[in-house]
Amino acid sequence: MDQKTLAVFLGLMLMWLALSTLTGVIAYYSFIGLKRLWFRRLGPTVYYLITGDAKALPSK
Repeated sequence: MDQKTLAVFLGLMLMWLALSTLTGVIAYYSFIGLKRLWFRRLGPTVYYLITGDAKALPSK
C-alpha cells in the first residue's frame, strides 16, 4: 500500500470507531432515560391500571 491509501484507510477506520462509540453512548443514555421514565411514571401507572391500587401512583 502506498502512503495515501494507508492514510485513507486509517482515517476511515478512525471515523468508524468514533461513530460506533457515539452510537454506544447514545444507546446507553437512552436506556437510562427510558428506565427512569418507566420506574418513575409508567410502571406505577400500569400497576394501578391492573390492580386498582391508588397508593401505587406517585404522589407528585
